[in-house]
Amino acid sequence: MPSTAPLGILVVDDDDGIRVLLGHLLRSCGFPPYLARDGDEALALYGKHRDSIFLALLDVNMPRMDGPTLLLHLRQADPAVRCCFMAGGDVADDRLLACKVERIIGKPFPPGGLVPILRELHSAALKGGTAEGS
Repeated sequence: MPSTAPLGILVVDDDDGIRVLLGHLLRSCGFPPYLARDGDEALALYGKHRDSIFLALLDVNMPRMDGPTLLLHLRQADPAVRCCFMAGGDVADDRLLACKVERIIGKPFPPGGLVPILRELHSAALKGGTAEGS
């Protein structure tokens, strides 16, 4: 892997407030956000900006296409896509754990708690590895 990795983060959440808040947070921390309200928008954005995105941050529960299903589609386009789920409820759900994502982040989470996780994941991407833990 090259010594630099893109900084962009694809954020997919059907809740407008969460999506906008995460967009502002990411932008203020130097991570360009690519914001999508559903799986179809996310796939289109990822198709256009794939080379600028290092991580997909996906809400688990969304109408029409949930996070795990969206991840399957993203992996068809790019088997190496890095992903974190944002999940309300049980983050140890077997279905989520089986997806082999970088992290499962429980909702609600303090926005400031997300930034260190993203920096750790970006650092791992620079090294060509994964950051362990959920």
